[in-house]
Amino acid sequence: MAEPNPPEAIIRSGRTTRWFEVTDAFWSDAFAPDEYSYATPGEKHKPIGNGPFVGPDAQFAARFVDAVRKKLEKKSYLPSMQAYGPGYLVVPIMYPLFNSHSLWYMKQAWSRTCINDLGCFRSIYMSVQMGRGPIVRWSEYGAAANMAAYAADRLRRPLTSALSVRS
Repeated sequence: MAEPNPPEAIIRSGRTTRWFEVTDAFWSDAFAPDEYSYATPGEKHKPIGNGPFVGPDAQFAARFVDAVRKKLEKKSYLPSMQAYGPGYLVVPIMYPLFNSHSLWYMKQAWSRTCINDLGCFRSIYMSVQMGRGPIVRWSEYGAAANMAAYAADRLRRPLTSALSVRS
């Protein structure tokens, strides 16, 4: 329906009008150009390097929480929320080592972070597997239960089967 800035887009389906915003959660500052330089015509690849990479899960978790916190605290979404109700935040997970340990670190970082949530978002969805996988709902209310269920079954089930997967 529209592409204002912000939000990313306003969409209409039948009688319902909604809006959404997208923000990437990259593993590190070096990983973003590594990924994007492949897709940019004429740009030379900028590899992340060979490592060693110390504490990648903690590093990614902090970046994920910071990216989401900035969106939850952003006042420029208030007009869209007032016009259409709370929107949806979509966060592609750009982290090749994403697994159950990453989720644990994300939960820890989330619980330690003070967030001034303005209430502009109805839900937060993550797209796992480098932004190309299933969509998984993340919320401060449901995430702990989802992660606990996954941790209990992590050796028997794939990652997405223990989380709330939405299509």
